[in-house]
Amino acid sequence: MTQIASERALWDITSGPDRIQQYLADPDAFLSQYGMSEEEKRFMKDRNVKALADQGHSHMLLMLFWVSVSGGFESLPEYLGSLNAPSQ
Repeated sequence: MTQIASERALWDITSGPDRIQQYLADPDAFLSQYGMSEEEKRFMKDRNVKALADQGHSHMLLMLFWVSVSGGFESLPEYLGSLNAPSQ
């Protein structure tokens, strides 16, 4: 895993409205800037916060990512449900 690269991507995505829109417009292009594994890219594109958390990624960054790309704080119940879902 390339945790430093993926956490940098999570941070950059959440760093402002322009970056959020860049990510949402073309996640593949955005994530290609980072030395992440294909699995990590897939987890981010799928918003699979459970898988990322299980790999040791920062829960704070994951929450900020979710809120940024999933409709704001109103989406927190869905985030918590995803985070607490059984591993697949």
